[in-house]
Amino acid sequence: MIHIDIEQREAALKRIIIEAGESALRYFQSRKAGEYQLKGHQDILTEADTAVEALVLQAITDAFPDDLVLGEESAHPPASAESLWVVDPIDGTANYARGITHFCVCIAWVHQGITELGAIYNPVSKELYQTRRGHYALKNDQPLHCNAIDDMQQACLELGWSSRHSQRRYLDVMAAMLNQGASVRRGGSGALALAWVAEGRTDGYVELHMNAWDCLAGLLLVREAGGQTGPVPGDAAGIFNGLPVLASAPGIAASVARASGIPLDTPPTPLPALTTHYPRPPLSLIVSDFPGWEVDIYIGGSSGVCDAALLAEHDIGIVINCAVNLDIDWVTTPEDLAAAHLLNHGSGAVRYYKLGLIDGDGNAPEMLHAGYYLMRSALQQQIPDKPSYRNRKRGNILVNCRGGRSRSVALVALFMHLECPQRYPTLDDALTVVRDKRQLHPDEWFETPKPSLTRLAEHAIAIENALSAAGLRHER
Repeated sequence: MIHIDIEQREAALKRIIIEAGESALRYFQSRKAGEYQLKGHQDILTEADTAVEALVLQAITDAFPDDLVLGEESAHPPASAESLWVVDPIDGTANYARGITHFCVCIAWVHQGITELGAIYNPVSKELYQTRRGHYALKNDQPLHCNAIDDMQQACLELGWSSRHSQRRYLDVMAAMLNQGASVRRGGSGALALAWVAEGRTDGYVELHMNAWDCLAGLLLVREAGGQTGPVPGDAAGIFNGLPVLASAPGIAASVARASGIPLDTPPTPLPALTTHYPRPPLSLIVSDFPGWEVDIYIGGSSGVCDAALLAEHDIGIVINCAVNLDIDWVTTPEDLAAAHLLNHGSGAVRYYKLGLIDGDGNAPEMLHAGYYLMRSALQQQIPDKPSYRNRKRGNILVNCRGGRSRSVALVALFMHLECPQRYPTLDDALTVVRDKRQLHPDEWFETPKPSLTRLAEHAIAIENALSAAGLRHER
């Protein structure tokens, strides 16, 4: 069993990060222009990254031989988050490699999945940020406090870029911030960006995907300085896989969450705009003549799906109801000899399929994946030529829920991405199209779809990718 002495680790963290920072600074001052490699698209590796990480890993191993370490350059999934150090030897490597003095060393210590300690050190400016959960957020031993701002038109936000998301998604978030009146900047170091939120130099930071070694220390720092953040993973797998990052001064946190589509970990009482339902058509055409299926795909709410004349006008022959809390009696031709005490049953104006999602938490992980196959199967189904099957025409397809703004949006975007990845390379690309065609207001993007439904869609995509890799994915 690992012996946990948090004060011992607290002291070691300060010593190790300063030593690592000074080593990084010596490499910085002696480096030659162009001495770096590309690990990936806009992902730079310098000699200093590897050397500084080796120094940190050795120091931690010497002091705490039973602890695990997750380092950026030597990253592999940790066996547990019982006592785990998460290390970025140089955050802001692109700045570092180009001679820009905005970079840092970033280290966090996680106990039983919870970040307990964090430190961020810029060796050029000698700014050392330290935090301990429930105790303090400090810069050079002075307490930190987030800004008391409550007006987005006065806010200065930083938006980090990630190659894991589309340019369209990045630009949509930026546009939403600018539309609320905020100024937007990018400094090139996510860890320092979070530190700046904690000390009030900026008012919020968003990055759609961030590695844990870049952000765990900074997220704790912001929370201990009185700010709000998005959710943080609590196990080894979640930490290794990274996360969407939001950190904000508390007075504008709800607005930053709406602009980014990243939920708050402990959201305050929602502002009125969060529950405002903006007007939209009863039915919205999302895509015409969808490739491979030759149907038009619509999304609608309860008013549209109940209007049989409107469905006929758009040649809708298939309806998939995503809502568990919405039922419709579609019977237009009751079955002969039905008992008087029974509800009407028989054929209706459309071929009607019921999925039954909850609009939020509570769905089984496979629920939206099942919806994807239900949608495919409804389009493929061949109706027999029998008197009891009166409605044999396929027509176009409508996916609906009560408001046509969350469950239906998640299912249609998932279907578009999985069925036509050439046109919609990512889930975000498909969501961008759906939000536009459904006329969803940017203030609604926080919940259109709900974050839990987006996670279900991502889970479904992961399953399909695994099936494809194993050669088991369906053939059309």
